[in-house]
Amino acid sequence: MYGMPMFDLHDPAGVLMEVNNCRKSFPNHYIRLMVFDSSRGIESVAMSFIVHRPANETGFRLMRQEAQGRSMRYTTHGYPMDKSKNSRYSK
Repeated sequence: MYGMPMFDLHDPAGVLMEVNNCRKSFPNHYIRLMVFDSSRGIESVAMSFIVHRPANETGFRLMRQEAQGRSMRYTTHGYPMDKSKNSRYSK
């Protein structure tokens, strides 16, 4: 989580300022923005989307496994894990 929650915010300029500051602080990371709806009296996410992606996305592979009966299990495997530990994130 970057910064403090911004409750009762009515001006989108404050949100954009925080997003841009987060981009400057973490240029090589994914940044997700989550919007909460307080009208129901509970903290529930009303919207969530990615606002920044790293320039070099390493990607992942989706692996499917057939389990007992007709069940399917899915796992993800990141491509960097195929490289040695020292060369994993070098360009």
